[in-house]
Amino acid sequence: MKNLNNFPAEILLEIITRLPTESIIDSNIVCRSWRDLVSHHPSFYQMYLSHLNQSAESGKTSFLVKSKHQEHQYFEYNDETLAHSLRRFNFTLPFTSEYILIGSINGLVCLYKADHTSIICNPLTRKYVILPKFERGCGESGDKYIHCSTGFGYLPLTNQYKVVLLYQSKREPSFIEAAVYTLGSGKGWRTIGEGWRTVGKLELAFSICYAEPGVYANVALHWKENDGKGRVLVYDLTEERFREHLSPPSVPPDGRRVTYFIGELGGVLYYSIYYFNGDILLCDIWLLREKNDIHDLKEKVEHEPLGWSGAFTLPGKEPLAVTKSCGVLCYDYSSLNIYDAAASTSKKLVDFGAAISQIFSHKNTLVSLKELGEGDIRTMESAEIEETDP
Repeated sequence: MKNLNNFPAEILLEIITRLPTESIIDSNIVCRSWRDLVSHHPSFYQMYLSHLNQSAESGKTSFLVKSKHQEHQYFEYNDETLAHSLRRFNFTLPFTSEYILIGSINGLVCLYKADHTSIICNPLTRKYVILPKFERGCGESGDKYIHCSTGFGYLPLTNQYKVVLLYQSKREPSFIEAAVYTLGSGKGWRTIGEGWRTVGKLELAFSICYAEPGVYANVALHWKENDGKGRVLVYDLTEERFREHLSPPSVPPDGRRVTYFIGELGGVLYYSIYYFNGDILLCDIWLLREKNDIHDLKEKVEHEPLGWSGAFTLPGKEPLAVTKSCGVLCYDYSSLNIYDAAASTSKKLVDFGAAISQIFSHKNTLVSLKELGEGDIRTMESAEIEETDP
């Protein structure tokens, strides 16, 4: 211990940030100097996330699963060892009413309640913050609005986390407007004191599915159309403006589309189209990629022109991740599976025994709301993690 404490802070930082997340939590109680290094060193979180992302590139993928009964489980799959584990999150949320998960980014989870309350929490550290409610106008004479949907996004170049709320003003119901809340305290281009601000307005040309959160991918948020045309609404997080909507990819040759969804796969937006081939339900997966580069799912897509590229077909399941061995982690109503496209075979990894309500890519991290500049940070009552039999 004494020998370790004699190391320069930079060396200790390199050692600690390479430890598993749970071990870093334990290191906080070893000694005061280690606790101060984890809690206060300005480079800790960026170095920690960098090493964590490198670990993810080695073949580890993980997800946060929410059941219809509002239970939470953390699923992790290691492609190198072909091993998987399932852990149950037992934590007391800061409210008792029903809510939806909006998204998970770098271990921070965004939740939204029907009373228009947005919450950002880190399930592992038990810390959370309740965002101020969005108010359009002041007092009883203020302009009322109808909430459409919420999205949670991230700008990696500036380390900014943003919650985007889409709404319709009752005074101007023919428009969709956007309000953005940026976590932070002046380190980015907007201070937290500015809170919600209306940024972006679009003439209402299609209907959004109110029950579904925005999908974060390609450094933007996306919402699917709900009137059968299949278009996708795009909100640019960097410029904070609506882009031109995306037209859907090609439907199956006979046009017998059943339904469609959008989601995120390796940081890229995907579009899934369900249809029947005889009695078999299939799902075509299309990726929104640069037109000249459709190979690497992990490569960040930031530059236009973008276009849909056919990727693969699944047997009626939604994709979660593509493994290093080219398998596809996917899910259906109540189970997680891995699909071998070359052999056209699917293996069930986990049967939850209950309907899956939502599922997001998620990794346990120590990302701190305090380090991001948030105030009034609260602590959940409990955050036990139990191993369960996969």
